[in-house]
Amino acid sequence: MRSDAEPTAVPDEGLLKYLVYTSTPTREMSPEDFESILLTARERNRRAGITGILLFRDNCFIQFLEGPPAEIDALLDDIVADERHQHLRVILTETTVDRSFPDWRMGFGTPGAHEPAGLPGERDSFRDLATGEDGRTVRRAADDVSTWFKAKEHSAAS
Repeated sequence: MRSDAEPTAVPDEGLLKYLVYTSTPTREMSPEDFESILLTARERNRRAGITGILLFRDNCFIQFLEGPPAEIDALLDDIVADERHQHLRVILTETTVDRSFPDWRMGFGTPGAHEPAGLPGERDSFRDLATGEDGRTVRRAADDVSTWFKAKEHSAAS
């Protein structure tokens, strides 16, 4: 897991847009592809006041974005036009005044595959985000993944 864990001075002025989308790559992604995406995203996001994380597992991107609504909309337009993505689906969009990722211009993680233990109530939050159709499941999974990412980064920094 790589990140840009340096604190950012991101002003929170007014309502922010919180958006989560999934997409699949149009080709096999190399480490260089991820590096290119992150370098570009971190610089643009710094200028635009956008924070968030990008996750990749099972040939699926899940990205959490938060920032000024017009900036999030412009970024999403660019992502839709990016030839590395296909089947983009916005799965959650909300307004908020608080950031979930205030210190992340663009965190990055590759969660490991989930090995079901067959326990009652067992969930795979990444899969729930990638395939979930109902809003309650997606919202819960987004919270779970957000908490997981923050805990992993906190643990790695310690």
